[in-house]
Amino acid sequence: MFIFNRTRLALALVALAATAFLLSSCVGGPPPASGWSSPIISNSLIYFGTDASRVIAVKTTTGEIAWEFPVKDATSTLGAIYATPALADGVIYIGASDHKLYTFDAVTGAQKWNTPFAAGGPIIASATVANGVVYFGANDFKVYALDAASGNKKWEFATKGDVWADVTIDSGVVYAASLDHKLYALDAATGSKKWEFDAGGIIVTKPTLANGLVYIAGLQKFYALDAASGAKKWEFEADSWVWSNPAVVNGMVIFGALGPNTLYALDAATGSPKWSQPFKTGAAIRSAIVVDSGVAYFGDDNGKLHAVDIATGTAKWAAYSAGTRIISSPAVADGVIYIASLDHILHAISASDGKVKWKLNTFERKLVGN
Repeated sequence: MFIFNRTRLALALVALAATAFLLSSCVGGPPPASGWSSPIISNSLIYFGTDASRVIAVKTTTGEIAWEFPVKDATSTLGAIYATPALADGVIYIGASDHKLYTFDAVTGAQKWNTPFAAGGPIIASATVANGVVYFGANDFKVYALDAASGNKKWEFATKGDVWADVTIDSGVVYAASLDHKLYALDAATGSKKWEFDAGGIIVTKPTLANGLVYIAGLQKFYALDAASGAKKWEFEADSWVWSNPAVVNGMVIFGALGPNTLYALDAATGSPKWSQPFKTGAAIRSAIVVDSGVAYFGDDNGKLHAVDIATGTAKWAAYSAGTRIISSPAVADGVIYIASLDHILHAISASDGKVKWKLNTFERKLVGN
């Protein structure tokens, strides 16, 4: 049954004009050449995986590279990096297409574990760290829990499909979604299953929790479930596949879709639309929705970075053009938006007006013209 569903997925991706790298991943082909790692920010450093198969730390003020792995001029074997770094207790956790989960000292870039943990397939999903345990899924149909200090495996849980979505931890429960259409609620200590929900289509969005509800999307259907039982509270049908991780803020859940390029805002409790009409971008939205100070920031397939007032659903400023596709998600700190595009560029953009502050070519390791 699942092989048939994977074939349907490939056909659906073609119909949606998805990229070749998605097609190759879904049908078991070789890892694609570029990933979609997104930045995180801590202590004036930006961490992310570049599409040159490196993990780097960049200074927020200047765009200067503080450290990188592998070191400059060394050959990288990491392959494409899709995962966004996780940071806990001064340690960066990030997976790569070489099947390994790596750990680095956040300040120096030195590796922390003696040997990176090896999963049975590429690691697309980002890790989540809670209570001294790191949780993540991989393209080997499994969800893992490792000791964060040593990398020793505590447990694993088998799904029936690859795991692209990041897991979420809340109140001792791991919420993990799979391409097998299922959202699983697992005991964080043991990995035993508490409940599962069939979304009717593949799930690539991170489960998002708020006020006792968990929000996910299975293809174009968006769901709110009771976090304790998995019972469906409401569902909403978008106009196309929902790819972007949602944001829940001010009683709203906000997410984007691929086909007609739509950003939705729904009442988080009822699923009813909050705006008079959805916000249209002109291109597919794969980027997660990041909300800061009442503004939703996200990228699209035309290489545009958007800023949308969540109260009205209108643009705050004219979209910034990165020049090529934006699949990764933004990070916002101290009035600056940081986002990566698929031409090796990390952009620093003013949140107040959308003007560029600096741009770093991560492949050539140098700042480029504004």
